[in-house]
Formats: sequence, C-alpha cells, structure tokens
Amino acid sequence: MKFFKSLFASVNSFTLNSTSVQLFADKWPQIKVYYEILSKSFHASEKGNLEEIKLNSGTLVAKAEELSIEAMPAEYRNPKILESLLTLKKQTKLVDFMVSQNIEDDEIKVALNKLYEIFHAIVELCLTEK
Repeated sequence: MKFFKSLFASVNSFTLNSTSVQLFADKWPQIKVYYEILSKSFHASEKGNLEEIKLNSGTLVAKAEELSIEAMPAEYRNPKILESLLTLKKQTKLVDFMVSQNIEDDEIKVALNKLYEIFHAIVELCLTEK
C-alpha cells in the first residue's frame, strides 16, 4: 500500500511540474521556440548525432537573441534570471562558434550539455523566483 501512495504522490508532483512548465512556456513563446531547437539538438547529441546542432546552431543564436527583456514576461524579470539569460546567450554563441570552427565533436557536445543545463536552470528560476 505504501508503494501505491508513493507512486500516486510522484505522479501528482509530476503533473504539477508539467503544468507549471507548460504555463511558463505559454507565457514566454520565444523561449518555447528556442527550447524546441535546443531540445532536438541536445537529444540527438545524446545518441552521438551532432548533425542537428551543426545544422541549427546559427538558428539557435538568432532565437537566443529574441529572448529579450522586452519580450520576457514581467513576472520573470529579476536579476538572477536576467544574468542567467545573458549566460545562455553567451553559451549559445560559443556553441555556434565551435561548430563554425569545426571543433572536435566531443568538445561541442560538452558545450551543448552546458547550454542545456543553463536553459533548465532558467526554467527552474522562472518557476521558483517569482
């Protein structure tokens, strides 16, 4: 019985988190578009395929530039999130630079992993730092 209660609690927690993330993305459509490209590239890289990021790194930079303070919902505008957003933009440009310079795939993958972590840190901040 304890197992089922624990499982039910986990499912409820996941639903709340999923709902929160969906509301976050709906409020800030530019970050949703950015994430769609980042996610596709990141998950392909996990399988050893860096073609997605190599094809889309320039687009990712352009979408990162659209993540402006003006386009950001007011409730997410705080110093921690703004600083993290600048870090995200810098890391996105770094990944693009590495791709354009034909840097080793392993190094690109490390930079892409860091970018993915930065993105998720922003999401967490937006959901908790209001």
